[in-house]
Amino acid sequence: MRYNAQTIIENLGTSVLVTDNLLRITYANSAAEQLFGMSRSRLQNKRFDCLIDKNEHRLLENLALAVKPNFQGFSAADVLISPEPGRTIKVDISIDAYLGDRGHGLIIEAKSIVHQQKLIDEIQLRDQHNAARDLVRNLAHEIKNPLGGIRGAAQLLEMTYGSTVELKEYTSLIIEQTDRLKALVDRLLGPQKPSPMTPTNIHFVIEKVLSLIAMQTQGKVSIKKDYDPSLPELNLDSDAMEQVFINLILNAVQALSSAKTESPLITIKTRAAFGQVINNKKYQTSIVISVINNGPEIPENIRQTIFYPMVSTKATGNGLGLSIAQSIVEHHNGSIECISDSDLTVFKVILPLKKGKI
Repeated sequence: MRYNAQTIIENLGTSVLVTDNLLRITYANSAAEQLFGMSRSRLQNKRFDCLIDKNEHRLLENLALAVKPNFQGFSAADVLISPEPGRTIKVDISIDAYLGDRGHGLIIEAKSIVHQQKLIDEIQLRDQHNAARDLVRNLAHEIKNPLGGIRGAAQLLEMTYGSTVELKEYTSLIIEQTDRLKALVDRLLGPQKPSPMTPTNIHFVIEKVLSLIAMQTQGKVSIKKDYDPSLPELNLDSDAMEQVFINLILNAVQALSSAKTESPLITIKTRAAFGQVINNKKYQTSIVISVINNGPEIPENIRQTIFYPMVSTKATGNGLGLSIAQSIVEHHNGSIECISDSDLTVFKVILPLKKGKI
């Protein structure tokens, strides 16, 4: 199988720039566009040294030497890049010489330190979450096993001594509470037999959920729809995905209600995204569904563990909704993340799209 070098470079998660011998950028891949926040047409013909923060004196000196013959290349860590006034990015860079048809120049690789740290944090959090979820599921299994025996014993007592009103009251209470515990354990264990995936319009799923939510909110919370109607269908377990958005939107409704937010607003936004990295795998195209509310900020210490089982910001919450939502999204090879500040709280569901769909 033959591969085109430019196609490979174009699909790299690392930013790649190519310059001529005057440090003018002649090529930028899609990752470079994302990192620098500008299109390749804007990047082209810019001098690379003009993108470096003026305080990076040593690097600028080395770049001046890089255009001379016999340059061997170098790497630099924690470099400040200033693609535009007032905006800086900290990156690690690697610079090598190359000789092309039009003379010699430089190949520059740049990796965002913030992005790398985010990936490390995501891996650590996912490992911790999986360990916590496995622990809870093991405990749930241990609890579930004797529940059937307790319920059966209570039923046997009721059948044998059911004529005693006071005893029947106690046995009924035991049966009722074991049923409640079984339902809780089933939620802890999560969906056991997922439905088959079928091509589904994500907006159809969201609209079904919003119709259910509308009956509960009765107009007390405004809903804004910001859809991209051009999005293609996704292969989904639509019933399970409905549960994801029921959990996310109900959480937003409850947060707005508890905080008594003035003019409470929930925005549902759908967009295509390109070059997204999901669970360490880069996808050409993904669908991002954002559930945004203008309620209170979720504290940082809660955000770090918000998808763990039994973690909740609500006094009466059981902390299962978001954990179950994450399990369902991961079953679809997607990811879910939370961003929150004093103005907005955003839950993003990111679902990869199969090649050739858009």
